[in-house]
Amino acid sequence: MHKPLLQVEDLRVEFHTDDGVVRAVDGVSFNVAAGETLGIAGESGSGKSVTNLAILGLLPRPPARIVGGRAMFDGRDLLTLSQPELRRIRGRRVAMIFQDPMTSLNPLLTVAEQLTEMTRLHLGHTPRQALDHAVTMLEKVGIPAAGRRVHDYPHQFSGGMRQRVMIAMALSCKPDLLIADEPTTALDVTIQAQILELIRDLQRDEGTAVVLITHDLGVMANLCRRVAVMYAGRIVEESSVDELYSRPHHPYTLGLLRSRPRLSGGDGRLRPIDGQPPDLSRLPSGCAFHPRCPFVVDRCRVERPALLPTPFEGRAACFVSKEVAAAAEVELD
Repeated sequence: MHKPLLQVEDLRVEFHTDDGVVRAVDGVSFNVAAGETLGIAGESGSGKSVTNLAILGLLPRPPARIVGGRAMFDGRDLLTLSQPELRRIRGRRVAMIFQDPMTSLNPLLTVAEQLTEMTRLHLGHTPRQALDHAVTMLEKVGIPAAGRRVHDYPHQFSGGMRQRVMIAMALSCKPDLLIADEPTTALDVTIQAQILELIRDLQRDEGTAVVLITHDLGVMANLCRRVAVMYAGRIVEESSVDELYSRPHHPYTLGLLRSRPRLSGGDGRLRPIDGQPPDLSRLPSGCAFHPRCPFVVDRCRVERPALLPTPFEGRAACFVSKEVAAAAEVELD
């Protein structure tokens, strides 16, 4: 692998609430090389979005506190930069597609005003150049009559159209790193494919690195080279996409794969993961997944497993990873 463009080491984020301290991110480490796509999967509340918002300095403080770790981007620790320094990086070198398009755009400004502000600030565009570029980006993400719609306000767009505007904004400055938080939410399958192709083109032409946060395992399989699976604020498994989909070593990963709808094979029924995600302010002892795990042994209830190498160049935090992998090979073959 090439030298990492982004290297996150032992990141820890807490939220101080009336109910106690919530450890939303608990020792997360990963890296992304230039031109690579890393997928991050997991249920809602697993810490995926909080991890990436923390990296960009976008968490409200308080209640959030970054209590440990580093996020090295091109040799600089993003967690130690001032807000003016981060603003010079955000949008230009690191961009983010936010999860909720309904609230991420300023309702008081036209789409043109919001798209052109970024390129005028970061790329030095004239007003005319910025407007032409904004129209081009809207066309690329599939908005019809872009030359006219660019002057509309966000409330004049549907949820899916606003999502496309957010994607156009994130890609406008051709960032070195794109963090895409559920980028195809609210989009139909045709536009979804178009957006994913646009991200692939950006990678091919500009060498852009991508961190893709998604619940859609199909999207992840098509776009990512490596996948990290998060549960209860920790990465519980990381490996190549081919290895993870054919031979997962953590029971939570296997549960996610089992719960996918299938067009052929099996009895056609979905197999949900039993139980509910844990309360992060009151995590169970031992492995946080053990109350839901069909492979649980006594050790899991009292000892928290470390993220250790698997035989196939991945990592998993599980005491029974060999048994999980053996079951997965039979079931997912």
